[in-house]
Amino acid sequence: MTSVNWQPTPSSGLGSATPCDGPPLHNRVVPFWVAGHRYPWAISHAWMEEKERKDVWTHINGYEWPVPIPIDADLDLIRIEMLNLGAEYVWLDVLCLRQEGGWNEELREEEWKVDIPTIGWVYRRVRFTQGDRNWFKRAWTLQEINNCPIIGGESGNDGTMEGTMRKRLHEQLESLYHGDPVFGTLSQMQNRVSTNPLDKVAGLAYLFNSLFIPIYDASQSEEDAWDALVNVLPGYTQSVFFFYFPSPVYTGLGLMLS
Repeated sequence: MTSVNWQPTPSSGLGSATPCDGPPLHNRVVPFWVAGHRYPWAISHAWMEEKERKDVWTHINGYEWPVPIPIDADLDLIRIEMLNLGAEYVWLDVLCLRQEGGWNEELREEEWKVDIPTIGWVYRRVRFTQGDRNWFKRAWTLQEINNCPIIGGESGNDGTMEGTMRKRLHEQLESLYHGDPVFGTLSQMQNRVSTNPLDKVAGLAYLFNSLFIPIYDASQSEEDAWDALVNVLPGYTQSVFFFYFPSPVYTGLGLMLS
């Protein structure tokens, strides 16, 4: 996380908005335990198309990897907004999880096997959501929906964007938690898009409250990904899958998500 004194699966500490003398103890990636009892805020956002992003090298993550952010975004402005909202520690994936293009690609691949499937845990008490309409289309952001988001990044005072987003969030919460727990989730994921088809499968593990979460391996086949997921699903969910999608399970489910 990061201390905004920005969290790998740290988080990020925000610290003070004013500069200080000597080595900065704020605005950098720190281990999760540094926050103590202060649960970090989590920023949920949508990935933009590559042509709409820029890579930023920053001291916040020790210049370990380039941080992909929208062309018109600024990490300093995001930090200031978080400070104004009262945050002290923040989790932002592009700062707290190694990204492609860094100095140690082998380490990134190993860390992603565990970090990517467990992202949903970070958002279990999420309080801050920053995004635009694309946010509702991404596979990974489905597990980041929560009951009490704060919509960030809006300029002006009419609250139009926040009102629209809250309405859509409420509709998706109703579908996820007040309809059929299995098919409601599958239906929501069906309408999402992902860079890697495996992301849709991996993103279901947390949503189905699996006791164990399979590692994330971007090189595995869709069949292997489905097998790994089904093996860790709760008994009820497994029974629904096997009843409606006889072996091979991944074929029917894969078609449903496509």
